[in-house]
Amino acid sequence: MRIGLPTVTLVLAPSVCLAAASQPVEITAQKVWGNANTQVRATGKVTVKFKDVTITGNNALYDREKGILRVWGNVTVTEPPARLKCSNIVYNLKTKKAVLEKVEGWLSSTDRIKAQRVERLNEKEWIAYDGEYTPCSHSCPDWSVTAKEFKVLLGESFQGKWVAFRVKEVPILVSPYLSGPLKRKRSSGLLFPRFGYVNKDGFIYKQPLYIVLGRSADLTVTLEKRTRNGKGLEANFRYVLGKENRGELDYYQIVKKERKDWKLNFSHYYFPSDYLYGSAKASVVSSRNYYTSSTSFNVEEETQLYSKSDVTGSKLWEHAILNVNAVYLRYLNGAADTIYQKLPNVNFYLMDTPIPKTPFTFNLDSEVTYFYRKAGGSSYRLNATPAVRYSRNFGVVKESALLSYLFTSYQHGGSRHLWKFTNSLRTNRFYPLGNYALSVNPELLFTYVESKDQSNLPLFDTTDRIPGEKSLSVSVTNYLYGPKGRVARGSLSTTFNMYSQSWQSVKGDLELSPLKWLSLRETVQFSPQEGRVEFSNTYTSVSLFGVNLWSNYYYQSIPEGLRYLRWGTSVPLGRYLTFSYSQRYDLKLSQDREKEYALTVNRGCWSGVLSYRWLKTYDNTIKYQIMLRINLVKLGSYGYKLSGERNP
Repeated sequence: MRIGLPTVTLVLAPSVCLAAASQPVEITAQKVWGNANTQVRATGKVTVKFKDVTITGNNALYDREKGILRVWGNVTVTEPPARLKCSNIVYNLKTKKAVLEKVEGWLSSTDRIKAQRVERLNEKEWIAYDGEYTPCSHSCPDWSVTAKEFKVLLGESFQGKWVAFRVKEVPILVSPYLSGPLKRKRSSGLLFPRFGYVNKDGFIYKQPLYIVLGRSADLTVTLEKRTRNGKGLEANFRYVLGKENRGELDYYQIVKKERKDWKLNFSHYYFPSDYLYGSAKASVVSSRNYYTSSTSFNVEEETQLYSKSDVTGSKLWEHAILNVNAVYLRYLNGAADTIYQKLPNVNFYLMDTPIPKTPFTFNLDSEVTYFYRKAGGSSYRLNATPAVRYSRNFGVVKESALLSYLFTSYQHGGSRHLWKFTNSLRTNRFYPLGNYALSVNPELLFTYVESKDQSNLPLFDTTDRIPGEKSLSVSVTNYLYGPKGRVARGSLSTTFNMYSQSWQSVKGDLELSPLKWLSLRETVQFSPQEGRVEFSNTYTSVSLFGVNLWSNYYYQSIPEGLRYLRWGTSVPLGRYLTFSYSQRYDLKLSQDREKEYALTVNRGCWSGVLSYRWLKTYDNTIKYQIMLRINLVKLGSYGYKLSGERNP
């Protein structure tokens, strides 16, 4: 014991039965007395330190044999990330369990509490009684919950019983139970309802019910009611068969006076190691009308031509890869009967393997595919492509040549034999330019594919017709580096067809960031034969003083002759609020296609977005959507959506 005036410091070495026997307990106070081997008392400006825990107060009692510490009177507890004030604490130094009375402070950077009593069960789990919880750091929190009892899992979730949800101290919702999205112990019950509005269907009310089906499965059933026309039912079943073996089944149906539409999705994943992977996915839609009956605002989904189901498996060895894939396409217009399905496709690839005592490597790409068509016609195809590669350096120039032979055997239609050869010459030159540096990377590629008549072969997919080729491709990619990194990248490439004695399309790419606030990107593809631009994509972005302005011009001559201009901006309206706007204009039809306005709020403990989106489809139907979505930290997302459409 070391005694001094006006404070006394006592260092006690815990017995070996403690969880961290090498860590002493240090007590500093104005007065310390007792037996250092059994029990010690302290009073007056008490400070207790153990490992990363610091507790201060007016009085303290430490029972060394039991490992129990009690501190009372103006107590502060600091155990990162926790920072708490309380009137009294009883702390078990062996188990790290604790009980605190009249508590206020932070359990973590996102967990703030005020309660009559708090129990610490372990380093992450706390239970509070008759208290208030909020993740907001503001002195007057934007939102909080008060409850008779609530449990906090630090950084992950919150759940409480008899909870009052409050906005700026004003109660607006009372619930017998409320929880966040992540819970250590799952329990069945009603989840927070969802609300929406669609002009043709009226108000939409969705009430989800969560059902626990054991340790590794659960079911969420959602009942949906539309005030004008229709009702819905959704069932989501999730299961876990192992650490890397899990799946999900989701069914959603909408029943209206005129029809019933539904969609079924299934997915399963198996990933036992980095060398083995498997997945199965199935998607079935009753008809294309499902997308118009749902409240989706996804144009790509509404114009989808087919649903896709597939099974995939991959196995990796040191020098080989095996992929198995089966795909079934169900066309929504009924054309699936005439479409060939791959059931299955098996691919085995042997990676470059050195041939002993030679400068060559050998690889093999092989494939077996079974084709099926409901309307008639089925067969299999076997592809095998052995190849020999040769690589050599001539100073700064590297040459790489590949000679391969494609053999194809059809169940119906005979076989095919094709020689292929590629030869690549490339180099890299680096030129210092004062504070800058230029990297030049040219490449010359010769490609040869044997030309043969394949008109007698069955046509299963686009890969069954391989045209002869003899071409010379030229490309160069340049990089410009400055003191703070890459400033620009540019590439130019083209191909000369030796059969037709003509140059193919010339493609150029440019990325330029001359200033920190300016970014430019350009892609152009030009056809020398037709003397016109086939494709162009131009993007410009300017960011100054927190304001971002961008524009995008897109042009494609074939197949549809697309040409549109997009632009937008985002402007901060304060510390937490941002306004954004974007628009897409169809230059071909001289009309607007899409507009979106959005206000985004981010207050840390919650974020939200209020947006209005206007869209004109290619049949000139006008769709609009107003959406409000609020995300509360640890309590999930809640929203309101108003959607509608009007015909031209």
